[in-house]
Amino acid sequence: MAANTLSEVANLLEDALNIHQSVRQVVLSTQEGVVVASVSKVEDKDPRLLATVSAALQWAGTTTLSYIDKGRPTVMLQSTRIEQVLTVLQPQYQLTIVLSRGADADLNIDEVIPAFQSIATRIQLMMGASSDYGGESILGKIVEAMPEVSQAILLTMDGLPLGAVGFQNHVEVAALASSMFANGLTYSDHTDAIIVSSGITDLLIAKVDDKRLLLVACHGSNSGELCQRVKEILLSYP
Repeated sequence: MAANTLSEVANLLEDALNIHQSVRQVVLSTQEGVVVASVSKVEDKDPRLLATVSAALQWAGTTTLSYIDKGRPTVMLQSTRIEQVLTVLQPQYQLTIVLSRGADADLNIDEVIPAFQSIATRIQLMMGASSDYGGESILGKIVEAMPEVSQAILLTMDGLPLGAVGFQNHVEVAALASSMFANGLTYSDHTDAIIVSSGITDLLIAKVDDKRLLLVACHGSNSGELCQRVKEILLSYP
C-alpha cells in the first residue's frame, strides 16, 4: 500500500512540475516541516529548508491572520526578483512550488493556483486515506502517549513555532528556547538535548533533526522520568 501511494504521489508531483515552464521544484511536506517527496527540474534549494520554512510561515501566517479575521490561509506566496515560492496548504500536508521569474513572462500566478490546489487536495485525500501516512504528528503522538504532558512546542532552529500545545505565549517561549542552540550556548555542536530544572518543572529542549527543536514542559515529582520518555518517543519517531 505504501509503495503504491508513494508512486501515485510521485506522479502527481510530476504533474505539478509540468503545469508551467517556470516551475523549477515541487516539495510535498507535512505541516511540521518533514519532507515526504520532492521533484525538480533544477534542484537548487534544499527540500528540507523549503519544507521547514513553509511550515513556519504557515504557523506564523495562521496566527497573524487570526488577529484580523477567523479565516485560515489556503495559499502563501513569497516573491523575490528572481523567483516566486508558492505554498498550497492542506490539513496535514503542504505543497511548496518554486517558480523562476526568468521563465514566467506569460504567467498569471492566480490562474495556475487552482491547478496546484487540485493536485494538493488529491494528495491530501490519498495520503490521509492510507494507514501508512495518516498518522499523528509528533506533538499529537507525545500528548496521546503521555497525558501528563500539557505543554509542548515544535519549532525551527531559528525559533519559529511549527505547532504548539498548552502555551499562550508560544512565540516568545519558542524564541527563547531556540536561542540556547542558535547562540552557541551549548558545549558541543552534537548536543541533542538541554534540560532546565526548577525542582518542580523540567523544561526539555531536544533536537528533532538538524532544522527543528522540540520543547516540552514536564511538571511534577516525576518530571525527570517524563523527560526521558519524551526523548524515547523522539528516538522512535520516523
